[in-house]
Amino acid sequence: MALRIESAGLTDTGHQRTQNEDAILLDPSFGYWAVCDGMGGHAAGMVASQLACATIQEVMRSRPPAEPEPLVTAILAANSAVYTRSANDPACRGMGTTVVAVRQEDDLLHLCHVGDSRIYMMRGGELSQSTRDHSLANLYEDRPDLAGKMGPAHSNVIVRAIGLHERVEVDHRIIAIEPGDQFMLCCDGMTDMVEDWIIREMLSAGETAEITCQNLIRAANANGGADNISVILLRVHESP
Repeated sequence: MALRIESAGLTDTGHQRTQNEDAILLDPSFGYWAVCDGMGGHAAGMVASQLACATIQEVMRSRPPAEPEPLVTAILAANSAVYTRSANDPACRGMGTTVVAVRQEDDLLHLCHVGDSRIYMMRGGELSQSTRDHSLANLYEDRPDLAGKMGPAHSNVIVRAIGLHERVEVDHRIIAIEPGDQFMLCCDGMTDMVEDWIIREMLSAGETAEITCQNLIRAANANGGADNISVILLRVHESP
């Protein structure tokens, strides 16, 4: 059974920030999508997220070898690009970005992420988180011996990001997709503002992908819009 993916995406500055440090990448003709949430101050965060997206697109369109996973290869290249720019440009010192990205391969979806931006899956009316945040809270949960040694485990403190170090580990998993599946890629500006049950209701409302993205952004802003807000929505259909 051949499957196709319908996609839409939006990014918004939110109500409390003056610039948008997020970047989104939709390249359906090549079958991949990404959301990046930059950090490091207004200009630097914007540079980091845009540079990461541009590098991912450049590598993916050059058709990298199948092994390792092409999207992992592209994200590692983005890490190198952001790290090098940060090291060589004083205005960008210490910048970085999260990334969540997916690539379709027939009836499989490759999910890759670094940081605390997330991918959610909606299947059979149930919403589930498909990624696990690279947060200090989760690190302490995995390594109780480290608890408290790296500071308070606030939810927005992350321990892995693109560009902070010369090398980075990219989490990669594969999901078999089915007609009717929906996948949402988003930054924490969405998930900090909109509860899961609201996301589930909006994904189930029967609106177009574009309208659903608009409604999700609107909900995050209605709840305060404390950060930049980015979302990409993917819907899986059976090809005619």
